[in-house]
Amino acid sequence: MDLKSAVVHRQNSAEGCVEAMNDVNTRIQQIATVLEQLQDSQVPRNIRKSAKEATTEWLLNEDKDMDVRLGMTASKLDEIFNDANLPIHFGPLCLQIQTALESLLREVQSN
Repeated sequence: MDLKSAVVHRQNSAEGCVEAMNDVNTRIQQIATVLEQLQDSQVPRNIRKSAKEATTEWLLNEDKDMDVRLGMTASKLDEIFNDANLPIHFGPLCLQIQTALESLLREVQSN
């Protein structure tokens, strides 16, 4: 590899990294939007509070590392899913979010 192609390769790698982070941030925003569906009046207050906390303190908190944000959000969501007071029709929503978080976490850890 000559110098010119090395520089071009490095620039493309950096651009790919920026594009990948933008994609990750977009997907995080989408997950946060779906998590907001748990702010429904049919959902018990303690579950709404946990969902809000998972979103604000973990998922959207850019002061923490990405893998910690995703992992802790997934953990909080698992607690919500296992809560006996969760209305049954919100269970599949929690599982879909959980799957998206785990997929994103694997993707982030592989990069």
